[in-house]
Amino acid sequence: MSGELVVDGYNIIHAWPELSPLIKAGEVEAARRRLIGMLGEYSAASGERVTVVFDAHGRTRDQGGGESTDGVTVIFGSTTQTADHVIERRVAIAARRGDARSVTVSTGDRLQREMVMAMGAAVIGAEALRRVVLGVKADVDEHSVRRRREAGFANRLEDRLDPQVRGRLDELRRPPRPATDADGQQAEPPQT
Repeated sequence: MSGELVVDGYNIIHAWPELSPLIKAGEVEAARRRLIGMLGEYSAASGERVTVVFDAHGRTRDQGGGESTDGVTVIFGSTTQTADHVIERRVAIAARRGDARSVTVSTGDRLQREMVMAMGAAVIGAEALRRVVLGVKADVDEHSVRRRREAGFANRLEDRLDPQVRGRLDELRRPPRPATDADGQQAEPPQT
């Protein structure tokens, strides 16, 4: 994906098995934070701009473009404008600019999918988005493990050297000691 990913927040939370138990337990804020965190990691790794839109649920509507949290733009609808309306409006604005193809909307809502596709935006379902997000996270985790392993190998290589070889390498690294005479006094450097 490239461009902007616009996520129907509560729709995705209800669809993802990592998040839906939080909603069912009444931990709405925790579910939102976890989704935003996962999308933030995805955005940082993929370079894609991510906007997540939630219904108001008692919150006052954002004045403007939303707030940025973990690299994700978070927008709340209002009592008169649902998340679906906010998403459709964003796609309509992109379509008027001739930029709708750069927008991907993630939702499981069939009517909303058809509406944004008719305006030219791409659509990705909740499970497909989950696979993409988790796949990017797995790639990042694998890369981190590999880097730690490589760094650990470099640190341990010195420990695996033969003690005599290690001693000789240490001597080569140190500056030469001044020569001393039989009494342990520093010898005069030879005259040239």
